[in-house]
Amino acid sequence: MATSTSSTAPASSRCRRAYQKVVNQAEQLLELATDSDDRLIRRSDKTSAWSVGQHLDHMANANQAMAAAVTKILSPEPIETRSGPTFLGRAVLLGGWIPRGAGKAPDFTTPAADSPAQIRSNVRASLQVVSSLGEALPEIGRSKARLDHFAFGGLTPMQWLRTMDVHTRHHLKIIRDIERATD
Repeated sequence: MATSTSSTAPASSRCRRAYQKVVNQAEQLLELATDSDDRLIRRSDKTSAWSVGQHLDHMANANQAMAAAVTKILSPEPIETRSGPTFLGRAVLLGGWIPRGAGKAPDFTTPAADSPAQIRSNVRASLQVVSSLGEALPEIGRSKARLDHFAFGGLTPMQWLRTMDVHTRHHLKIIRDIERATD
């Protein structure tokens, strides 16, 4: 007798890879944050208005918000959203790239940490939140529900993971450029 295993089916390899990518990035952020205080205060006005530490704090804030979006989508509460990604959202998801200076960070993601210790704490908390998504991988991979991103439109949980990956890579590139400019 065959039974439905959709609720207990393991996550797809695509979903596991996307999740592992964002966890690896979150671990990389923690590695950068736990380096010297001198690294965190590095700044290159030609590259960015933010220091390395501010980029790390922003990514921690953004990753926590994106992980919360995934969790909200998977909750039993009804969600009202657009039908899908905007043109910009589709371009970013397909291209895997965010142009520099093209957008403004929402207020809740702007760097607010006052010290290297706060940055480290925020990045650590972000890693924990991102890692906790692993418990929901089968649901993340299957869900077609959407929640609005402020610029990219209605995203599924998998698209939120992809956005987290693209956004983090975007800021890691900026950090590398700041470090090159200040060496």
